[in-house]
Amino acid sequence: MDYYLAECATEMYMRNYMEFLLENYTELKLPYSFPVAFSYLASPVLLSRESFLCFNEEDEVIGAFGYIHGTGEHDYEDVHVIQLQVAYIKEGHRRTRLFLEGLRYLSEYLAERDEGVREIRFWTGEDAYSERLFSKFARQTARVESERGILYGYNVAVPDLQDYIARFQVAVH
Repeated sequence: MDYYLAECATEMYMRNYMEFLLENYTELKLPYSFPVAFSYLASPVLLSRESFLCFNEEDEVIGAFGYIHGTGEHDYEDVHVIQLQVAYIKEGHRRTRLFLEGLRYLSEYLAERDEGVREIRFWTGEDAYSERLFSKFARQTARVESERGILYGYNVAVPDLQDYIARFQVAVH
């Protein structure tokens, strides 16, 4: 099956991004109240930061991810860090190849933009699958207990991500 990724550079793509994430909200299993979760989902669009869609060969949206620059603990002034706010691929489309294509696309996008991004941070819920997947290319740096479950923070330096991706032959369409 063929896939392609696209930046949400138009209002229509941004709308598709939000609609897709809201349609799949339950499957995202975010450990936050809806208002907090919505703020994370919408922030890449509302802050005019980067958001992306993944399409299948029939031009149906099957995935999305978005990020913002900076971290809350540094008042978003540490713009050398990006935080993935959301990354989701529909259940029937989750494959290693597509995941690697998404990582490669992000890595190449950051290199092309040349904004000095040196680190990527993201959070995930507690489950063995996520831990195995993310520990392949990122290091767990935080564990936070919330009223809705445990969250794990991961960090990866951009050069380390690029080295990881280089080990695989993945063609982005």
